Amino acid sequence: MKKKSKINIFYEKSKSTGHGHFIRSDRLYRFLKKRGYNTKIYCNKNSNQINNIVRRYEKDSFLVIDYKNYKKINIKLNKKIIKTIVFENIKKKFFFRSINIYPLDIQFKEKSGPNYFQYPLSFYKLKKRKKTKMKKIINILIIQGGTDANDNLNKIISTFLNSKISFNYRMIVKTNKKSLINNKHFKNKKIKIVGPVKNIDTIYKKIDIAVSACGNAAFELGYLGIPTIHVTSERREIERAKSFEKKKLGVLCFPKNNKKIVNEVNKIYYNENYRRFLINKRILFFRKKNLLINLFN
Repeated sequence: MKKKSKINIFYEKSKSTGHGHFIRSDRLYRFLKKRGYNTKIYCNKNSNQINNIVRRYEKDSFLVIDYKNYKKINIKLNKKIIKTIVFENIKKKFFFRSINIYPLDIQFKEKSGPNYFQYPLSFYKLKKRKKTKMKKIINILIIQGGTDANDNLNKIISTFLNSKISFNYRMIVKTNKKSLINNKHFKNKKIKIVGPVKNIDTIYKKIDIAVSACGNAAFELGYLGIPTIHVTSERREIERAKSFEKKKLGVLCFPKNNKKIVNEVNKIYYNENYRRFLINKRILFFRKKNLLINLFN
């Protein structure tokens, strides 16, 4: 394929669908642009709008769609579409010349998992493994996706504050909307609230242990080898976290599992062999060659 072939990326973003589709699509857009591909990106377009853009194709082009629900997305047959790359098409809806990929859903045998997950470009420069030694003050990342639709951040913060943890720690709470966090937490010296950042690397490089949902952040933390407890109440994320737990990549906890969360944090901190095992296991699983680029050949 010539590098000037057209690639149009369509994604959705909202409170209900979250920001994961935007993050993934934006990273793919930057990844392709850097390699010289003629790429455009569009947000929250409906079927008619997508079809109007596709109809104006002057050359054979690629179509990429990344939506949470494809029920209302109907793309008309157009022979100028080389391929339709569809993210997380769980119900296998038909699209013209389509290739379904499942970066987050590792239960699928083909075109799934870390090989098809678009990490930040800076990640691919990493060569060193995560250090296994713990510091005097441990930074624990609390992160629950872009919208935290189930108010899990406040629940997890309360779990830590109401538990007896004997080592020194500080919570780094990542949120895209600081107003979602209980006001009293801003005054607590053990808590640092972080809003939107340009490069997530600036946060991750300071983290020793993470408590994360099981979406994009779980893969990013895995790539870096950061020991992570997966806390979620979303159905698909629960299934994903169960798969991770079976592979010994990190335990699954529900937001109400206060004791289990604290016990796992203590185990990661005090058991160096377990911590080293988690770090190495996660790096081996998540740090894979990017195969997304092959789809555009």
